[in-house]
Amino acid sequence: MAEGSADYSRGLDGLRCAALALEDAGLDHWFFGGWAVDLWVGRLTRPHDDIDVLVWRRDARRVDDALEAAGWVHAPTPEDLVGTSYVRNEYELQLTFVVPGEGGGVVVPVPDQPIALSEGDLAFALRDVGDVSIRVLTLEMMLAIKGSPRQDEVGGAKDRADLAALRSALESS
Repeated sequence: MAEGSADYSRGLDGLRCAALALEDAGLDHWFFGGWAVDLWVGRLTRPHDDIDVLVWRRDARRVDDALEAAGWVHAPTPEDLVGTSYVRNEYELQLTFVVPGEGGGVVVPVPDQPIALSEGDLAFALRDVGDVSIRVLTLEMMLAIKGSPRQDEVGGAKDRADLAALRSALESS
């Protein structure tokens, strides 16, 4: 997919829109996934089907209000396990809810298999897209997440490609 393509433009517009909506509402959030990789690398590394963002479960109502005010439409699916989806201009935003861990830190509350993301506060960095600063997980956190590729063929291939791109960003910094 070329950076000038409609899918790229729609995704980039969605990324900016979601970031501004969450930031303007004063909500903690952390972008991760393929778009966050691109923000670290400074270029489009591969096509993206969606935008991934972590938000506090306790803020779900406020997140919904902020996103809907920005033109996102809630589009839950039966597969929603620890998050939900929104759509705007035919582009998907995938929310993953996080909760405080028992001993502190941040956890993705997957039933019977919670995923500890951090032992303390979830760190982020600001990466700019034009005039918008976007909160993304730190490079170290992104490397850790992508360092354990998903088991399915498609997801695993994306994770391996993302990991290689992130390592190149680390080496050039």
